[in-house]
Amino acid sequence: MTDPISHVNVWPIPATIIEPQPDNEPQGVNKPQGETEGGDGSGRHGYRGATHSTRFSAEADDQLLVTWRGGSINVSVFVSVDPIDAGTNVRAPDGPGRVAVPRGAGRHYIHLFDPEHGFTVTAERRIRLDGPDNFRDIGGYRTTDGSETRWGRVFRSDRLNEFTDQDHEVLRDLGISTVFDLRSQVEADRQPDRLPIGVRHVHRPMSSDVDLKRGLLERITAGEMTSFTQSAMAAGYLRMLETYANHLAEIVTAVADGERILVHCTAGKDRTGIAAMVLAGLAGVADGDLLDDYEMSVRYRTPGLVEQFAEQVRAGGRDPDDYDIESMLGSPRPVMRRTLDGLYKRWGDHAGYAVYAGLDQATIEAARVNLRMPRL
Repeated sequence: MTDPISHVNVWPIPATIIEPQPDNEPQGVNKPQGETEGGDGSGRHGYRGATHSTRFSAEADDQLLVTWRGGSINVSVFVSVDPIDAGTNVRAPDGPGRVAVPRGAGRHYIHLFDPEHGFTVTAERRIRLDGPDNFRDIGGYRTTDGSETRWGRVFRSDRLNEFTDQDHEVLRDLGISTVFDLRSQVEADRQPDRLPIGVRHVHRPMSSDVDLKRGLLERITAGEMTSFTQSAMAAGYLRMLETYANHLAEIVTAVADGERILVHCTAGKDRTGIAAMVLAGLAGVADGDLLDDYEMSVRYRTPGLVEQFAEQVRAGGRDPDDYDIESMLGSPRPVMRRTLDGLYKRWGDHAGYAVYAGLDQATIEAARVNLRMPRL
């Protein structure tokens, strides 16, 4: 029997030029230049091991390149608009461990069927919209018991005030019924969410020392904050878990009730990152993938934001070198690592935190079922 399909990755491509590969390297393609391991994090794991280079042209993206390792020689590729139903649009791979499929309009899921091991489902993790930059699906992460999180169930994003009518169509197609807005009242008033009719808006502010760039700048220039470190950032995240457990429990309950939800804040990395970690952790996702999902947000940060903020700090009479601005406005992996360590020390595991948040076992189990791919 062959190894099951693993190391699945999806990224948009217009065209590729693949350099010759050393004989001792696995077949496949390397990540686009500038990406960290895992491409956009679309599949179960990032592609690892290949050392050859791949160059991508600058034309408009019109295809999705899917790569994987393992599986038999009889893999079939289905493309559908449903993460559960593979449909009838089937094709053979283009070569060992790779296939290019038309990108098309709307959300598409790629179902890799191996007769020996069944289906593996993947998709683009980031959903490209006109408004938000950091709108992502938390599906497709492997769990410690061999399952994976369900695509199309929980989404995370940055601010939604610039949603266009076309974005509204995407939201309707995704079936999102409830949006949890974790921003402060000031943020929500200044940039109110622009949602399609029929989508429920639930405002549950979660504030901490790391949640609002403007608040941090004001504290820095007023001399109230004399430094900022990754340790302080992680401590702020733990305060969120303690202080806003009731808000997080409400989010988990919505998933348990079968809703398709979107959770967002301003940057989509701090408050949203904590909510996504709680949900994925409860589903049984391993720490490595929890860290990957958190760290991904920095890829979609506004270019030049760190430099702009440093200049604002300097203009306010403070030395930006006293503050770890890169971490403050980023999503550094060690911060979530410290947060997870703190969670385990205080509550034992993700289920222990859910109990602390006031959730009963029936709700926890229902949320787990809805967060994970069904067993076929």
